[in-house]
Amino acid sequence: MGATLFYRSTRRLTLTDAGQAFHQSSKQVLLDLEEARVRAAGLQDHPSGTLRLTVSASFGPFVIGALRAYRDRWPDVHIIANVTDRMVDLVAEGQDLAIRIGRLADSPLCARLIGRADRLVCASPGYVEAHGAPVMPDDLAGHDCLVFRASPGHNVWRFRQGRRRWDVKASGHFIGDDGPLLVQAARQGMGIVLAPRWLLGADLAAGRLVPLLTGYAPDPSETPVYAVHAYARFVPPKVRTFIDHLARRFQDERTWAQAG
Repeated sequence: MGATLFYRSTRRLTLTDAGQAFHQSSKQVLLDLEEARVRAAGLQDHPSGTLRLTVSASFGPFVIGALRAYRDRWPDVHIIANVTDRMVDLVAEGQDLAIRIGRLADSPLCARLIGRADRLVCASPGYVEAHGAPVMPDDLAGHDCLVFRASPGHNVWRFRQGRRRWDVKASGHFIGDDGPLLVQAARQGMGIVLAPRWLLGADLAAGRLVPLLTGYAPDPSETPVYAVHAYARFVPPKVRTFIDHLARRFQDERTWAQAG
């Protein structure tokens, strides 16, 4: 090639700038060949091959819950799941698809909204029995709130009712940077949590948590779920059909109560 494409140590392989450029160009050539093969063989609706996807640990059970029906329909697709809470570089790490939760940062990736989950304020029945239930957002000042502190500002809970708005500084004895951990703390009666339904659905259905402040809408009221990929023009059938499958499944709110 006349250029150094990568650096290799005993533990790591890293692409150089030339290597990244060569990888990108080569990948596009391979995609063009795959598109030609698919079109020639009439396989647009018959996906096959290996689908590599990345998903967070907390959302992974919902993707697993969708796999069986997809595999029953498309048995020639083999799936490799990379479960991690870090932001994966799809191109550099060879991933076909990422499932991402919440607001997306600007990027050249293609994103499709495949689901929404409303956000709820909840606590355990034991907590409500011991401390009472807030009647309006301002009442949260007298309660233990389970605060998510992944970034500054997450300790402000916003609500709306018609044209009225509330900004409440949530505080309590437990702060964490993991949504499932905060929900577990709420389940054990440690306080009040504000979280999307996909984290709360199973506990609400089982009665382990009860909704509070139902007359007030959190702002934002929903958490979006996106399927993200780096295919600019030709989307392989295995990727397109899997995204379609997840979108159909996540349209049903009951999905959030039956992970796995």
